[in-house]
Amino acid sequence: MIDYDIINSKLKEGLKLRIDVGLSFNMPNASKWLTDDEQTYVIGIEPHPNNFKSCCSHVENHHAGNRCYLIEAAISNVASSEDRDFYGLSGDPGTSSLCKPIGRFENLVDRVYTVETISLKEILDNLDYKRIDVLKTDTQGNDLNVMKSAGDHLKNVDFIYAEYDESDDYENANTGEELDQYLEEMGFECYDRIYVAERNGKLVDCEYRNVNSTTDNTGPRWNSN
Repeated sequence: MIDYDIINSKLKEGLKLRIDVGLSFNMPNASKWLTDDEQTYVIGIEPHPNNFKSCCSHVENHHAGNRCYLIEAAISNVASSEDRDFYGLSGDPGTSSLCKPIGRFENLVDRVYTVETISLKEILDNLDYKRIDVLKTDTQGNDLNVMKSAGDHLKNVDFIYAEYDESDDYENANTGEELDQYLEEMGFECYDRIYVAERNGKLVDCEYRNVNSTTDNTGPRWNSN
């Protein structure tokens, strides 16, 4: 159960709200935000049981528990909370996903977990926030569903960081073009695209800004850059 009273008590202090969906095992982006800006409050969301436990220890070791709230769940475009299959992969725990692995990941599934799956709207409906500074989502093919699950709350986000295209690696994963189109319809524009040399120069991540936002033209740098 999510303790919204704890979260809202911190938001009332005027801290900037950032949401990190898909923490992997060491929550690199959330950790960077907490270290770089003491005026930041992070809600971190991670469905993989082992990754979640690791992130809880990570928060304790960095003494950041008063500015970070962790939720053990998956995020997708669901009408209400439901249980879904979550594919845990061997090797890199950050490659686990609600989407069934195919291609290079097809034979790396070591366990299928049953995880609670909720929408961002369910969370945000219960928060006393003014703006969301950053929404970062790294869900291995499910990023578009994460965005859609926020509903109209998405228009209150200043910056979005998302994976671009995992359709070659996961069944029913969104394409980068679908992500671009939806975010453009919701009032966002892409201002940075990140290519990874280790993956033959593939476009991996994108950063978007809300065209209606009055904040700076670029958001805080994320850990992968």
